Amino acid sequence: MQNFNITIKRYNPSDSSVWDTFVDKAKNGTFLFKRAYMDYHAHRFEDFSLMILEKNKLIAILPANRKEKTLYSHQGLTYGSLLISTEVSQSLMLAIFDELKLFLKPFGFEKIYYKLVPAIYHKLPCEEDLYALFRHNAKLVVRNCSTAFCIQKSKISPKLRLSRISNYVEKYNLRYERHPNVDAFWFIIQENLMQKYGVSPVHSQTEINLLQSSFPQNIQAITVYADDKIVAGGVVYLVNEVAHLQYASVSPEGEKIYAGEFLYNLFIHKLFLDYRYFDFGISTEKGGKFLNEGLIAYKEKFGGHTIVYDHYEIPL
Repeated sequence: MQNFNITIKRYNPSDSSVWDTFVDKAKNGTFLFKRAYMDYHAHRFEDFSLMILEKNKLIAILPANRKEKTLYSHQGLTYGSLLISTEVSQSLMLAIFDELKLFLKPFGFEKIYYKLVPAIYHKLPCEEDLYALFRHNAKLVVRNCSTAFCIQKSKISPKLRLSRISNYVEKYNLRYERHPNVDAFWFIIQENLMQKYGVSPVHSQTEINLLQSSFPQNIQAITVYADDKIVAGGVVYLVNEVAHLQYASVSPEGEKIYAGEFLYNLFIHKLFLDYRYFDFGISTEKGGKFLNEGLIAYKEKFGGHTIVYDHYEIPL
């Protein structure tokens, strides 16, 4: 193996501008790794983010937090692997993993919990870490199925019945509006999650509004009306070439008049045509061991196919 001069240091708030600049340049960076996004819930996690240099030049960062004896790819994020510059070769990535394990041991860590950034979010091919995980005997512990659409090429299933949607649009005057916050429809999302799953949204209403105000180009809130009544709404994250559905819900009245189908068809086939992919979100539970077949079949009707969100454990 080549010899590299690698140093690792913990992130400090004074590094925030350097960190954010690197996120923009990284092959697999997304706005979720900006400090304004990561730090809105900083009080919930013991941050242990790392900055990795080679010959004193920043080449990689790892958004992470500590919980007991495990270093986690940040638990406040859906995904979060090493973000790397274009200068990181495969050999250098192997060396980074070696140095990372050596760096963490004196802190009492026993393992790393590592969440890959799905490939559709990469700006350039970026799976150097996937090979390094294999070389370091990482164990795949979670594989969640999400449904993704190639926006320009997806073919809608005949099961969707677009003609029926059109009829409901005309009959009930279905229309949509973009909003600067989620206040208009957040109650629908809260009620549906509680009734169907007994849980609250990951973000509070205040938090999602704060994030949208911080990233207005990346986070969009869209509401569906039947005449003047709100019957559905959704939050979409615009990430590199991907429009990702973060939240969406339909009221009981909206379900009867196809407001959900109207909304999702808008997302996938009309509103985000400048993006390459639409990511509808996961349909698995229990770390991927259970597939909600009804949910994923519903999503597939719009023309989507499976991608996976993988999590690994690396022993130290």
